Amino acid sequence: MLIAGLVLMGMMVRQYLDLKHRQAALVQAHQQQVQAQAEEERQRLAMLPPPAPAYMDDKRWRHAAKELALPWISTLRAVEHATKPPIFLVGFKSDPATGRLQLDAEAPSFDAALDFVVALQASPSLAQTQILSHEDAPDPQGRPLTRFSLQTRWVTTP
Repeated sequence: MLIAGLVLMGMMVRQYLDLKHRQAALVQAHQQQVQAQAEEERQRLAMLPPPAPAYMDDKRWRHAAKELALPWISTLRAVEHATKPPIFLVGFKSDPATGRLQLDAEAPSFDAALDFVVALQASPSLAQTQILSHEDAPDPQGRPLTRFSLQTRWVTTP
């Protein structure tokens, strides 16, 4: 009986080892299959054209891109060049769709305000500058002060 028990136990150990080898082979085959599927998916995705960014279809993006294409630097430099003391800018509004700028400023006199307009008009890109309104009032220290608004339209040169 002892011999029969040992033979039976040997057969069971052999079956157990066979099952372990089959299980390892199945696990390895599954891993290879997963890797092959992942590689196929990578190749399929590589052949697709890259997706367009979502912002390309956005109206706001197209509008902003048009505004960024405008000659902001040359316009701002022209305003900066013309704005010298005693002129002080206190407001700046732009309408990129029409190319209009509205500047609010202060000067010690109306003559200084007119000189500022002439200086802006000297720039080829801001030649269409005109005063919209003005008001004489004293500043907080009691000195005379002219507050004025002007409008200009920048012109792009080819």
